[in-house]
Amino acid sequence: MALCSYSSKMVMDSYTSIDNTFLNEFLPSATGEDVKVYLYGLGLCVNPNSEDNNLDTICKVLGLTEDQVLKSFSYWQDMGLVQIVSADPLEIRYLPVRAHSGGAKIRNKEKYSDFNKQMQEVISGRMITPVEFNEYYTLIETYHFEPEAVVLIAKYCTTVKSNSVGYPYILAVARDFERQGLKTLETVEQKFIEQEQSSKEIKQVLTTLGIKREADIDERNLYLKWTNGMGFTQGVIVQVAKSLKKRGGFAKLDETLSKYYEQNLLSLEEIENYSTQKEMMFEIAKNVCKNLGLYYQNLENVVSIYVSDWVNKGYDENTLTEISMFCFKQNIRTLDAMAQVVQKFYKLGLISMPAITQYFNGVFEDNEKIKEILDKLGLVRIVTNADRDFYKTWTNDWGFNHDAIIAVASEIKGKSNSFAYMNKVLSGLYQNGIFDEEKIANYLENNSMFKKSNSSSKSSLDYEQRTYTNEELSAVFDSLDDVEV
Repeated sequence: MALCSYSSKMVMDSYTSIDNTFLNEFLPSATGEDVKVYLYGLGLCVNPNSEDNNLDTICKVLGLTEDQVLKSFSYWQDMGLVQIVSADPLEIRYLPVRAHSGGAKIRNKEKYSDFNKQMQEVISGRMITPVEFNEYYTLIETYHFEPEAVVLIAKYCTTVKSNSVGYPYILAVARDFERQGLKTLETVEQKFIEQEQSSKEIKQVLTTLGIKREADIDERNLYLKWTNGMGFTQGVIVQVAKSLKKRGGFAKLDETLSKYYEQNLLSLEEIENYSTQKEMMFEIAKNVCKNLGLYYQNLENVVSIYVSDWVNKGYDENTLTEISMFCFKQNIRTLDAMAQVVQKFYKLGLISMPAITQYFNGVFEDNEKIKEILDKLGLVRIVTNADRDFYKTWTNDWGFNHDAIIAVASEIKGKSNSFAYMNKVLSGLYQNGIFDEEKIANYLENNSMFKKSNSSSKSSLDYEQRTYTNEELSAVFDSLDDVEV
């Protein structure tokens, strides 16, 4: 054990020094992923014996796979900033930045002589330095680009910027292609052809946004996302760009179009209607939240997540306000819970307040009818959901009218478990096609099935007993699959 050492808290509270050479020479051309791996590893060097100084911790903290971390360390080894002492288990040794004069890895000059010549012809506005060439070699050797693909990328960058374009921009474009898996001359060329076909349209968007230059690679990719990925037309994109009044550029346009896409607003008419309704939807959001006892400083999310969906379903301000008041009275006081109520109304086809009122009145009328049945049965209690389900089955599915049900209830008053007995009696009547009140009374009086048995060994309802084969039972239960419950 070392005589002196830092405490873990002191290590956590200490600082990691970054050489300015790294910031000026290496960071501009590295990917964000590579920079994260380098800096986090550099921080781990402060306490080499820490239990967190391992590959698993780096992957977990940075959200990367082992292959991604190893790939980043391989990149920094090519840059001369680290040495991979061992690959399994992984052991990295950090090297002094200044000691490697830009970190250029020694390579066979003859191997890249044709490539170097082509790159210098493309970037004719300045001389390419050895450090810059080393970055291009890394694209070829570490990221497996075809040399011709790198030349083509550099040529594209000169058309966007100038023939003296800086190499960090070229590397950034190349890394973007690498993320898309485009590293051969054929795939890179096809991507540029695709972008070129949309150049005129992109130029129109730039002009509308007040941008007087060529589109860069990120802007071209965004345009392809809007058109090919989301399905927006050129007319819609330009009109939305106009509405931004030259504020925010491509980033704001992307944010706006993405919101429209999330709400399934793809046509100009839908977007214009949404813009017109937006003020109304904010008013709805305010009233609904007030009625539910909620407060949000910013109602943007309430509108985009809840209100816009309800309005798209056809609900108006008055109906949603009334529903929110009903919810509050039923102790439903969250937007998610109210959304479930609205969805149930929607499934029942209840969108307007008159339709909902009519539905309520129907429920109230059924409650009064069920109360009458309970009175006939001699039951003193409230109406339950089970009662409503039974009544709906008797009337809607079996076809009994209310008077017929009352007639049965009058005949069996005083029976134990009377609602279950009602089901048995009505089922028997249904099977025999008896629905008239007078015929029901005669049937109950004359049919022994509904009389009490004198034998204590039998059920109170006599019926012909028999056994069923598995095949017969399967046929019966298969037929039940067609019954909606």
